[in-house]
Formats: sequence, C-alpha cells, structure tokens
Amino acid sequence: MTAAPERRYTLILLHRSESEADFKAISDRIRARAPEIIVVTGSVHANSDLPEIIWSYPTLTVAFAANIKLVPKRGLVYRCRRVLKTEQYEYYRAAGLPTPRTARFVFGTVLDPADWGDFVVLKPMFINSHGKGIHLVRTVKAATLTPDDFFDDHPIHKDPYIVQQFIDTGETPCHYRVLSFFGEALFCRRNFLLSTRPSLDENDETLMNAPIASNIGTAGLTGSTEFINDPEILAFARRMHGAMPGIPLQGIDILRDVKDGRLYALENNAGGNTWAFSSKRGENARRALGGAEAMVNQFGAWDIAADVLIKRTRAEAR
Repeated sequence: MTAAPERRYTLILLHRSESEADFKAISDRIRARAPEIIVVTGSVHANSDLPEIIWSYPTLTVAFAANIKLVPKRGLVYRCRRVLKTEQYEYYRAAGLPTPRTARFVFGTVLDPADWGDFVVLKPMFINSHGKGIHLVRTVKAATLTPDDFFDDHPIHKDPYIVQQFIDTGETPCHYRVLSFFGEALFCRRNFLLSTRPSLDENDETLMNAPIASNIGTAGLTGSTEFINDPEILAFARRMHGAMPGIPLQGIDILRDVKDGRLYALENNAGGNTWAFSSKRGENARRALGGAEAMVNQFGAWDIAADVLIKRTRAEAR
C-alpha cells in the first residue's frame, strides 16, 4: 500500500516595501502551522519570475495594491483597490447597512433637509489623512455656497468634493477605525478630536471654520487615538467588509450617533496603505498607541492574519 500524496498549495503575499518584516513574521507562522503551504512574499513592485514549481500547485495571491508587476499564472487574486466614496455608499446601501447619505457636491445644488438632515459635511473625494478641507454646513446653506467662499488654494478648487449627511458623534468628534483583514479585525481603535467642536447653534461662519474631522493630525496635534474592544463595533466592521468581500485589507471607519447609539458605515480605506503597523501613514497612530508591538498585541494580529490566510489558501487556492 502507498500513502496518498500530500496536497500542496502556494500562497503569494505582495506587500508594501516598508512591511517586509511584518509579513515575514506572518509567513513564518503559516509555515509552522501549515507546512503544506509554500509561502512566497515580496513587494507589490516586484516583477521577478517565480520558479515554475511555485505555479505547479493550487495558488492564491493576496496583494496590497491594485497594480502589481507580478503576473500570476494561475489561481484567485485578491487585491486592494481604491473605491470612490460615492461607490462605497451604494455598496453599503445594497448590503443593508446604515450609512450617511452621500453624493457628489455641485455648487448650487439644493439639498432637502427632510432627506439630508439639518447639517451636511463637505469633504474631498480623495480625503487626506489630516482631515483638511472638511466643513460642517447647514443643509439649507449648502446651495448658496460659491467657489469664492473658499480661499484660493483650498482643495475644493482642484479636487472633486462630496456632500455627506452629518452624523453627530458628540461635542468631541470621534470615529472608530478597524483594520479588517478578510473580515477579521487586526486592531480596533477610537480616533478623537482633542478639542470640542462649536455648538450646532453657532452661526454659519463659525461652523464652517470649525475642525470636525477626528483624524490624527501632524505630530498628533489635532487628534489622538486609543485602543478599544467593542463587540458591537467589531461585528459591524465585519458586515462592512462583507459589502466589498473581494478587497482583502480594509481600513474601516465607523460612526456612532451620540443621540441614539446607532452605528453608521462611514467609509473604508481599501487602497492597501492602511497597514498601520509599519506604514508611513501610520506613524502618528503608532506613536499615540505605544508602538507597533502594542498594536500587534491588541488582538494578536500576526496570528489572526496567519490563520485566516491558511484557511483561505486551503479553501480557495486554484
């Protein structure tokens, strides 16, 4: 009698260059727990030909960028990609998730408070990590705005803008960020503004010029962040990830209405640059949270990532 040959798989992980050590730690765990999986890691910019034996096994490729130089010869490819905020709104609606009403902003468009609420937020379509160019506006005022209401080098003159229903998270604006990897939370934190926003009864100019974005600003001067382990937030993030299941890594942002506690799907950051354990954009978060190791240890990120990749490879490699 002869034993049946062991089934083998190939897993290819294409990461950002600054995250090489992170994915070595993850791939080491995969090899130890699932020796039948051949793990290949490399930069999303790598275009080296892989040995043919790599392609001789059922293969799964996971890439942290939309455009990769490596041309997979077989198997399913998961890749990160930017999704416009207006498209995200439609995805979340289709998934039955509460989400702020969102549309492209066009000067002169009249918005009905019955649909939008009393306040809306104007923000860039391609929002920056410091929350610049975001404004709180009374809904009835939005239609009266003109380009002259914004200073000469304001991003509204060069970037597409959206208008979004305002969800009141309290006098100290905040949102929740979950780094979701195939629906599994690698960390969860609450981002919050370090100062209070003006009362909603203030005049239009005061509201328009008030900081309301709870992003972490340069050197952490405008906002900060803290770990949080909230089962309701984590379950909601899983649902949000499920609305766009083909994107492996999603930096998911969630709002909680201060009045009734209802959660809203604000957006996901799905381009692949939200790997805050080592990404350049994650420097301020790491500083505020006590370093990358603290972020990894919140839930055991490397173990979670390894386990989900083993499961996906065994089930989906082709």
